[in-house]
Amino acid sequence: MKRFFFIISFCFLVASCQKQTTDAPAETVPRKTITLGENEKTPGENLPESIKVRVQISRREDLRVKVGQKLKAGDVIADRNKERDALEAQKRQAELSLERLKNLMLLKTEELQKPIMPDASFAEYEANIRRASVLIDAAKRNIELQKTRIEQIEKLPFPGDMSKITQHETARLELLKGELLEAESNLALERAKLETAKANRNYSEQKDALEINKAKITIGEQRVTIETQITQLEAQITNLNASIIALSAVRAPFAGTVRKISWEGQTNDEITVVISVDVDDSDSRAK
Repeated sequence: MKRFFFIISFCFLVASCQKQTTDAPAETVPRKTITLGENEKTPGENLPESIKVRVQISRREDLRVKVGQKLKAGDVIADRNKERDALEAQKRQAELSLERLKNLMLLKTEELQKPIMPDASFAEYEANIRRASVLIDAAKRNIELQKTRIEQIEKLPFPGDMSKITQHETARLELLKGELLEAESNLALERAKLETAKANRNYSEQKDALEINKAKITIGEQRVTIETQITQLEAQITNLNASIIALSAVRAPFAGTVRKISWEGQTNDEITVVISVDVDDSDSRAK
C-alpha cells in the first residue's frame, strides 16, 4: 500500500512541473529610445520606438523640420547651407591664391637661373689695333723707300746742283716719319681703348656678380616667404574642407514623425537642438 501511494505522488509531481514549463509566457524584447550620435545600434537589434537627433545650427532657418512632420529615411533634418556656401567660396579663393603663389615660385626659380650680362666681345677694338698695325708697317716701308730714293738721287751723275732736289726729298722723308709716329700713336691709343674696355668689363662683371648675389639673397628670402604662404594656404584649405564636411546636411536615419523639438542651449554662434522622432513600425517590420 505504501508503495502504491509513493508512485501516485511521484506522477502528480512530474505532471505539475511539465504544466509550469508549458504555461510560461514568451519573453519579449522591448524597443527603446536612442539618441543619434550617442548610442551605437547593436547588430541584429530591432529599431527603437523613437530617436533623438541632436544637431547644431546657427540660424532658425537651418532647422528643416517641425513638430508633427512626417519624415522618410534620408530626409534633411538640418542644413547650414549658407555657412557651407561661404566656406566653399573661401576655399575657392584660397585655391586661386595657392595656384598664383605656386606660379610665382616657378618664376622666382627661373630668375635665379637667368644670366644677367651677355658674353664679352672685344672684336671691334682688336680690329682697330690690326688696322693701326698695318698703317705702321706701311709707314715704315714708305720711309725705307724714301731713304733709298734719296741715296739714289745723291749718286746720280748730274753736273748741276742737286741740293734742292735732295732737300725736297729729305723733307718728304720727314713727313713720312711723322706719319709713322702718328700711326704708332694711333696703335697705342687703340691698345689703350682695348685695355680700358677690358677693365670696364671686369668692373661690370664684378658689380654684376654682386648684384646677382644680392638678387639671389632677395629671391631666396622671397621664396621662403612664398613657401610659408603656400604651407599656410594648404593648411587653411585642409581646415576649410574639414569645416565643410562638419556642416554637411543632417538626414533622418529612419522614417517617422517629429514628436518634439527641444532647444538645449547656445555656445558661441552654435545653437544645440534635439529633435525627437517616433520611428514608424512599418520600418521596424521591414527590418
